[in-house]
Amino acid sequence: MSRCPFGTSRTRRFIPWASISIPGIGWLLFGLYPSLATIVYSFTQYSGLPGTPVNFCGFCNYTNGFTALWGELWPAIKTTLIYVAGVTILQNAIGLGLAMLMNRPGRSYTFYRALIFMPQIFSVAVVGTTFALILDPITGPAENAWHGIFHSTSAFLGDNTLALPLVMAVNIWMFSGYSMLIYIAGLRNIPKPVYEAAALDGAGKWRVFRHVTWPLLAPATTVNVFLTAMGTLGEYALILVLTGGNFGTKTLGLYMYDSAFGSNAQLGYGSMLAILQFGLTLVIGGGLLWALRRREIQL
Repeated sequence: MSRCPFGTSRTRRFIPWASISIPGIGWLLFGLYPSLATIVYSFTQYSGLPGTPVNFCGFCNYTNGFTALWGELWPAIKTTLIYVAGVTILQNAIGLGLAMLMNRPGRSYTFYRALIFMPQIFSVAVVGTTFALILDPITGPAENAWHGIFHSTSAFLGDNTLALPLVMAVNIWMFSGYSMLIYIAGLRNIPKPVYEAAALDGAGKWRVFRHVTWPLLAPATTVNVFLTAMGTLGEYALILVLTGGNFGTKTLGLYMYDSAFGSNAQLGYGSMLAILQFGLTLVIGGGLLWALRRREIQL
């Protein structure tokens, strides 16, 4: 009679629990505990520096945020909403356009798809530093090209008008390939007989796209729009590298980071901002998901 390679039945019952214990402990330490600590710290006046007292003050951070510090908080919220709307709309439009162009067989198109997706694998620090050098108003190649075309100079990331659109453009360049692949997956799930029936009815390319492709891409659109919006709502790293949050580019995520870990660190106020950002993400994400899923059902 052969013996079980995993030992006794008691040992076999222990193996599944041992397998989930390590990730479970990791989630408790790095997921649940920081989340609960953030809620607690949001009711305190605490700098976060070792040795400093933790003074509970109730809703003082919430009150200050919406009264005395509203002049700082509202621009961050407004910039965040503009940033999320702009990136979500443009990235999905570009991703869909690229998917329509790249959804073709052949090794050359495989290469182009990989090339378009490649920025996704680069770190934010690499992308941000590269574009900061390109857009440098003194030595960057963008300045030379601008001067050659328009015979003038531009501060680019140092311009209050251009800084936010340029940061959005870098973000879109970095992640459009990801959106493209999701749309390509959606396009390949559309049955070919549907297109054949549309062709027999004499539908042109625009009518086919409007009445066949776009409605049947609803699931891919839901995934893309939701992921793009949720990703940009918490964006701060790329903005930190490119502009440091200056020139009208400070989003709520970067404002939270500066408040909690900046030169004048106030971890209590930064925790309140984290709760606010979570609430904003919950409202926008839930609203988007409801609207997009409703659109799928109606189509």
